[in-house]
Amino acid sequence: MRELIKSLSKLKLNYELGKKTWFGTGGSTTLFLEVHSKSSLKKIIKLLPYNFPIFIVGAGSNLIVRDGGFKGLTLKLTDEFKNIDFNKQNKVLKIGGGLKDHIISNFCYKNSIGNFEFLRGIPGTLGGNIKMNAGCFGKTISDDLIKCRILNRKGEELCLDKRDINFSYRRSDIPDNSIILDAEFSVKLSSKKHILEKTNKIVKTRTKSQPIKNRTGGSTFKNPLNVSAWKLIDKINYRGKKIGDASVSTKHTNFLINNSNANSLDLEILGEEIKESVKKKFNINLDWELKRIGEFKKI
Repeated sequence: MRELIKSLSKLKLNYELGKKTWFGTGGSTTLFLEVHSKSSLKKIIKLLPYNFPIFIVGAGSNLIVRDGGFKGLTLKLTDEFKNIDFNKQNKVLKIGGGLKDHIISNFCYKNSIGNFEFLRGIPGTLGGNIKMNAGCFGKTISDDLIKCRILNRKGEELCLDKRDINFSYRRSDIPDNSIILDAEFSVKLSSKKHILEKTNKIVKTRTKSQPIKNRTGGSTFKNPLNVSAWKLIDKINYRGKKIGDASVSTKHTNFLINNSNANSLDLEILGEEIKESVKKKFNINLDWELKRIGEFKKI
């Protein structure tokens, strides 16, 4: 109880969540709290009414917070949720749900663990990766997954074997209102030289092809079957297209950019306009890959 009281004492009201995202746009969250341990998290979840809105924020990438803000509690997992451990005997890697991808990638390099180089191409955290089955450069986070532990909305801890989860392209059937506590992965050892070569190739490709120096949120849309979203966006002549201070990247058309003073509505209207134009010309539905939360700002 003392730990819970200590955590709740750091509860922040009207926290400027939008400014903490990669886009740097959007409103505040009613409540914001950093959670340091699994025991505190369980107690907090059990204290809340079942239908009280909760959002878990990771690195702030892949996220649009609408200008009216998020009316609920935003949680950020830290400390205990950022642990990483490698059991060399069993060749199992256990990772906390709040750990950032580039830290996982660096740990794997130092321990000669292969197949995690692709995480250098994803600016997120493990929990979000698993929920959306994130991936790039021919790999997805579910490839080597053994199991993960989640906390459901009732505050119950469940262990899900990979076979219990339906993974597909950029999605899983893990409930949105559940929280990824940690996950275990099977490991294949590799040489540091080989890992470094693969990592450097990924970093070089990202730098060359993606607007990583701009305020962006990563890929805007999922790729439809048998075609890249960026190619469709290019074919409707939306490269560089602007609404307000938001624009489509001239470097990679599946990225939206906040040039400096865009708001979240600019970004979302631009995205919806792209969807409508692609549907009209090619009869293909683009699905948002960016997560959008909160309410539109009342005018």
